[in-house]
Amino acid sequence: MATYKGQWARVQSAENGRRLGEVYGEFFPLEARHYFCDWIEDQAWERVNPEAAGDGPLAQTLFTAFLAIVADHIRQCDERADFMMRLQFDKIHTSMMMRYSERPLEFVRAVQYCLKGEQTLLRASEAGSSPLAVMHPRHGAIEQTLHEARTLAEQLMVDVRSLQENQEGIVTRTQELWKIRMSMKNMNDALMAQGPSSQVMPAQVEAVQKLQETTEQQLYNDAQVHMHSRKSVYDNTVKILGLCSATLATIVEELTDWRYLQYKARGGGPPPGPLDTVQKWCEALADILWTCRRQVQQLQHQKSQVPIVPEDDPELGKLSDMCRQLLFELIAKSFIVERQPQQVVKTQTRFGSSVRMLAGCKLSLHLTHIEVQAHIIPTQQARGLLAEPNFAQLPTNRSDIKNPIKVMEYNRSTEVFGADFTSMILPRRPPIRRAGAHADLSVAEEKFCMVFTAKCSLGNGDMEIPVMAISCPLVVIVHATQSVAAEATMFWDSAFTDPSTLTQRDAVEWREMAAAVHLYFNKNCERGLDDGQLKCLFSKAFPAQDYNEQAVFSINKLHRESMDNRKFTFWSWIYSAADLIKKHALNMWAKGLIEGFLTREQAEEKLRTLQAQDTFLIRFSESTEGAVTVAYSEYQQENGQRVLDHLMPSTSHDLAIMGLANRIKGFAFLKVLYPNTPKDSAFSSFYTAAEITTDGEGLYLPTVLNVKRGRRENSSSGAPSCNGSVTTMTAESNPSTPGSMSAICTGDVAHSPSIASTLLPSPGAPASSQSSAAGAGVGTSGGLTLPVSVAGIFDATALGMLPPLSEQVMSSLPSADPMHLSGQFDHQFPSGGLDEFVDSWANRA
Repeated sequence: MATYKGQWARVQSAENGRRLGEVYGEFFPLEARHYFCDWIEDQAWERVNPEAAGDGPLAQTLFTAFLAIVADHIRQCDERADFMMRLQFDKIHTSMMMRYSERPLEFVRAVQYCLKGEQTLLRASEAGSSPLAVMHPRHGAIEQTLHEARTLAEQLMVDVRSLQENQEGIVTRTQELWKIRMSMKNMNDALMAQGPSSQVMPAQVEAVQKLQETTEQQLYNDAQVHMHSRKSVYDNTVKILGLCSATLATIVEELTDWRYLQYKARGGGPPPGPLDTVQKWCEALADILWTCRRQVQQLQHQKSQVPIVPEDDPELGKLSDMCRQLLFELIAKSFIVERQPQQVVKTQTRFGSSVRMLAGCKLSLHLTHIEVQAHIIPTQQARGLLAEPNFAQLPTNRSDIKNPIKVMEYNRSTEVFGADFTSMILPRRPPIRRAGAHADLSVAEEKFCMVFTAKCSLGNGDMEIPVMAISCPLVVIVHATQSVAAEATMFWDSAFTDPSTLTQRDAVEWREMAAAVHLYFNKNCERGLDDGQLKCLFSKAFPAQDYNEQAVFSINKLHRESMDNRKFTFWSWIYSAADLIKKHALNMWAKGLIEGFLTREQAEEKLRTLQAQDTFLIRFSESTEGAVTVAYSEYQQENGQRVLDHLMPSTSHDLAIMGLANRIKGFAFLKVLYPNTPKDSAFSSFYTAAEITTDGEGLYLPTVLNVKRGRRENSSSGAPSCNGSVTTMTAESNPSTPGSMSAICTGDVAHSPSIASTLLPSPGAPASSQSSAAGAGVGTSGGLTLPVSVAGIFDATALGMLPPLSEQVMSSLPSADPMHLSGQFDHQFPSGGLDEFVDSWANRA
């Protein structure tokens, strides 16, 4: 059994350092080899045979253990608050999950190859030689096979030329023999006609006879050698075509893996590498096949010139068919969708995609006119085309897509031969027949595929090759309100659909779902979810179960069924959280300042275990989708106790008015970010000078917003208050309207009836004022109160009838907290009234 103990320490030399990247490539992270070298060298990799399916459980055990040690390092980074190292380990974990989660034997194969590649470097270094470039096993096999096939093809050209020369010599000797036979015939005719008196001597006849026999023998020998050489050329051609067939199969595997990564990258997996190397292989293979085809045609021409056909003469027609078939497959397989269309496409909106031909240039296809046409078909139909391409099944109605045709072009700088569709438009949703299991699908759950077709012409038109490329699935919507459900469909598709057959699993184990959600956040929010957050998600998906990685999570639970005791779905919750992060807190999330998915109880437990006072953390709200809340621990000097509490959730709309960092800054009682980072050290880089709103024309002075904490409602005193942040404002005079004031207020509303009845018109007020508040207020004795959420423009005339605010009004404010305003309204007050109100409010606050 091979041993690798201490190998990493020895292989890290200056000479080998340049080669290590070639050994590992993109199939196993070089960083993982460095950070986990001891663990890797301690494992018995040789016990697993990657070719034996029975060794799958052993490979899965090794793969699971590797992921566990990476996850452990991620947790250690979280404890040390080592952000950069966490990103490194997160990247390793993500790439390994995407590449090998369903193929653990390939994981073992990659590690085995990399370790053996290190040994090759060490042996070469110790021998003082320069090691050959080491690459992935499949890449090395392709390069080696292409090199062998290319060498044989070059020799084939030499052999065919030699056959042509030999054949010309046979033709010449045949002509000489014919002349000798004619001379012999003339001499025999003369002897018979003239008898003994003939001048032809018997010795002459005998000499010519001997020359004829010698020439015939030489001609026979030359013909035998020629046929043997032709048979050898045939055998070599068969060998070349066999190598080409094997290489093509390996290239198809490489393209299949590339498409798999491309498919999974839509869900957050690592993107596939560039296609330049694969194009180089395809072009080299096309060159070899075209050379073989020309030589086979030359052999057929030679055979027609000298029809010497022994019993075992090879059938050159079969060689020609083999060349033709391999060229056909190469062209068809190398036509791919390089840039996928977007996952959710809205009708009447432009979208794009691009296709590429990898083997076209060596066959001079870039010198021909090739039109590519785009079609859109349901995924069910696309499955059939993947199994058996049938161009007759494609729709002929071009009105389904606008701008569906592009001519393929060759870019000399990039050496890319392809077609770029940039302005496709779907005028309406494509028709789809619902039947069977698909009968109850909603619009946002129906998936389609783009199909790109073209016809390529080779060899002056004697080979017409139709090609087809099928895109990844997409959803077509007609209204933006369908986008969230459509995103759920595509999330599930990119994570749990087999790209080779487009078959989707409707239920998966929780460990697979957790990995998919982690990748989704890693892709869209630049940081994935740790184990704690994933366990929180599990508790929401399975509220009555203990944590179990094998628990079955279905697509119904994702976005068709509401969460327990909630009005929103599991997908709506995580999608809105990711959307809030992307729009308002991307950098804070990436730096790990937001805990993310954490239950109320888990947050309190974290804070309770700390000795530090006035600590807080930020988490996603459980009760409000697309919102963050602050859990905090505060020491109260009055009673010497520490209180755990939570601020009212802030939605994406709230954060658009005042950013998260400035909200945190405004709360003086929030001092230390969990576990031990001073607030200003964590958030100072995200503070802004002021949250300012202007009208863009300079007619109004800006409104500056601040936040203050409210109180929970006290049922004994009846004092109105609130739990959460309070948004206050400052205001100045409005220069465009003399004698008036203007203010824009935002926040949450909780007014006392006395204030409401003073500020708002009573039931006897003019109809105009009542209509402006209709649907927004609730009745009280003596007038209307502002609701919890207000958005409207109130009638200036009615409010202008009110007198300036008096001390009696101000005394009705809560003793500790100011008014708690919410929504948006722009209203003019009589000059002086608002000044008095705002100044008194600010002083009381």
